[in-house]
Formats: sequence, structure tokens, C-alpha cells
Amino acid sequence: MKRKFWIPVVAVFSALILVSCFKDDEVVQCTPNTLEKDRQAIDSFISARGISYLTYDADLYAYWGVSDAGEGDTPSGNDIVAFKRTVSFFNGSKLVALQTDSLYESNPGTRIRFSDFQTNSDFYRFLSNSQLGGSVKMIFPSSWNYFFLGCQQQTLNTGEIIPAYSQVMIDYTLTGLEN
Repeated sequence: MKRKFWIPVVAVFSALILVSCFKDDEVVQCTPNTLEKDRQAIDSFISARGISYLTYDADLYAYWGVSDAGEGDTPSGNDIVAFKRTVSFFNGSKLVALQTDSLYESNPGTRIRFSDFQTNSDFYRFLSNSQLGGSVKMIFPSSWNYFFLGCQQQTLNTGEIIPAYSQVMIDYTLTGLEN
């Protein structure tokens, strides 16, 4: 009687072990880029486009630079600001624009003030280094960005493809300043 009980148990257990040994080698393994690999890709992108004003800032964990200083006053204190933001992705040489938006209200009906931003934010960095009409470019490594895409490419509604592990580029332009 004991043998009749153990034969099915051993058979089921053996089948489970056998099934667990099968693995699908075609599955892409997710291994994020290292900062070093990201920086090599970003440096190549910058060099190929002749962008000389970007430098890497370890505190911000991003490349950034003033592409156009603009004219007039630099925002300060409670100045009301408005700006345009363009978000793009690249991986290698292909550049894909994701969105362009105008930012002038933090909540419906509440205008954005320079004092609303913390000193360690990219908006503060942009605004404190720009005058009206001025632009700042920032590039974030794929290993640390706002839109972490991981190892899966993304297809936009427009049909454009954002490659896996894309770096994020954000352009800000100061479009309004009221003292």
C-alpha cells in the first residue's frame, strides 16, 4: 500500500522538477545601462551635434547648459514665470520628441512663481540661469531619468519608436516674466 502511494507522488514531483528546468532563452534580460555607458552615449550625441555648452553636473546627475542667455532680467523672488518645455528621447543618434508644453500655472488659476521651486530642482537651475527668451538644455542618463523606459522600447501614438534605455533631453525656454 505504501508503494502505491509514493509512486504517483514521486512521478508528480519529478515532473515538476523537469518542467522547472525548461527556460526560454529568447527572453531579453533587463540589464540597465551603467552611468559610464550612458555618459559615453551622451558624449557621442553631444559631439556629433556640435553642442559645446553642455557639461556634466554630478549633483544634478545630468548634463546641462545655457543654450541661449536671453535678454532682460533673470527671475528672482516672487516673480511670475512662464516657460515652454520640450521633452525628447535619444538612443544613439536618433532623436524623438515626445511632448512640448507651455507651463504657466502650477494649479488651475495659480500662476507659477520663481519662489515655488526648490533650489535643487531642474526648473530652479533653468530659471536662475536664464533671462526672458533664454533657453537651457538638460540631458538625463537612461539609468536615472523621469521616464524610465527600461529594456522595452516604446511606440508613440505617432508611430515613432523610442528605443530601450533612451536618454532624456529636456529643453526649457523662458517665455514670460512678470515682476
